[in-house]
Amino acid sequence: MGRPLHKKYFGNTITPFNNYAQGGNTGVGGEGVASVTIAAPITADLTGTITVTFSAPQISGGITATGTAQVNGSNDLTGILITNAGSGYTSVPTFTVADGNETATYTSGSGGVTVALTSGASARQNAIKFEAQIGSGTEVTTGDIIKQVGNHRFRVRTSDGTETCKLVASANLGVNEMSITATDSATNTYFVTKITARRVQLTQIAGGSNYVYATGESAPWKFDAAAGIYVQIENQ
Repeated sequence: MGRPLHKKYFGNTITPFNNYAQGGNTGVGGEGVASVTIAAPITADLTGTITVTFSAPQISGGITATGTAQVNGSNDLTGILITNAGSGYTSVPTFTVADGNETATYTSGSGGVTVALTSGASARQNAIKFEAQIGSGTEVTTGDIIKQVGNHRFRVRTSDGTETCKLVASANLGVNEMSITATDSATNTYFVTKITARRVQLTQIAGGSNYVYATGESAPWKFDAAAGIYVQIENQ
């Protein structure tokens, strides 16, 4: 087996199993908080030490966003400066602003407040997205890699259970099979039949044109948009 995948590429979406609790350093998927904007100053009379607290992310193991309050000369709330985008959010959080005298909770879409999540693969934690069929269950696209057994075999968990699955070049999965897809810089798609920390082996999916790689060839991969020799693997 080539250099194995780092645990940060494993997922943390299925409960009660929790990769994060099994040693941490896993990808959790989801997004962070990109920005908080306030259309017009909110009368708040904020003085002294002001704290901002975001609600927790929806995916277990994610990091709660942090920020600081922006206040004008009239002590009104004018915005939130994000100091840590956090991770693991699948929907926008609420946030609470407190100054020791009073506490107020704000919701995106209300009172001129807008909370925006990050977007795009580079903004997410690095949990590889795959499709799998555990036993006689259904093909599902939400699951976690628990352990890499080989270049094309992984211990995975989905809502149907936990098994060692084989990577296959097919959209129609059999018992304990899984698939990962990749996209090249010409927007053609492939099945991934082997994967290591840096490279994947590819099988063309019919329907494209001007493929960058022939079936059986290997390529370097990343989560960001495919460019040059790199193919893109989607993350959760």
